[in-house]
Amino acid sequence: SSVNPTDDHLVFGSCDLGLHVIDIWISDDNGNKSHCETSLIINAQLTNCGCDPIIGGKIETEIGLDIENVKVRDTSPNGFDQTVLTDENGEYSIMIISGGDYEITPEKDTLPHNGVTTFDQVIIRKHILGIDTLDSPYKMIAADINNSGAVTTFDLVELRKLILQINTDFPNNKSWRFVDAAYVFPNPSNPFSEPFPESIFVNDVMADQLDLDFIGIKIGDVNGSANPSPLKSPTEQHDD
Repeated sequence: SSVNPTDDHLVFGSCDLGLHVIDIWISDDNGNKSHCETSLIINAQLTNCGCDPIIGGKIETEIGLDIENVKVRDTSPNGFDQTVLTDENGEYSIMIISGGDYEITPEKDTLPHNGVTTFDQVIIRKHILGIDTLDSPYKMIAADINNSGAVTTFDLVELRKLILQINTDFPNNKSWRFVDAAYVFPNPSNPFSEPFPESIFVNDVMADQLDLDFIGIKIGDVNGSANPSPLKSPTEQHDD
């Protein structure tokens, strides 16, 4: 990044995270010079030198069970993009560039049969008939198998196809969905009355923020029987 031909290297440290635009110069013995512009991204995930903040939080089920191996993606308009996995305590942390805006989005789309049984069918059917309605917005989201924004008999059809192994996954949904834990449903008896936040946005981050928590919802499991951290390698997880 210098026109001085004796400057033959640049030194960056862990406090120089992010995108850097640099000029590369070349000169000959006659003093002729030319240059080109390039960019360099320095990334030092999960190692804080004290220069830049860390964002993070905890992901657990409605009843407080830690969810391991959730992919948490952190993106920003300036091109910053990282993905980490939650640990055995359901926790994640990501070092970011100070002053930036970020979107944090969890994802887990594995083992759709986890926690799904005929008992869930019975519970959902009772809810649809008004005999014994589901008592939390998270359970209603879990019962919305086809991701239509309502709990109907079509969800029972999709659930039955999965149980009978006619389908191997949810055609219009993911195995898990996640809601900002700080979100308060305006109408808990109808969580679909407005879009609920499945990402968290933070702006102009200058200090650590470690309370960006999510509630994880296993689709199809309305009685909470799913194992939030089944024995499955993260490399076996897949994206839609």
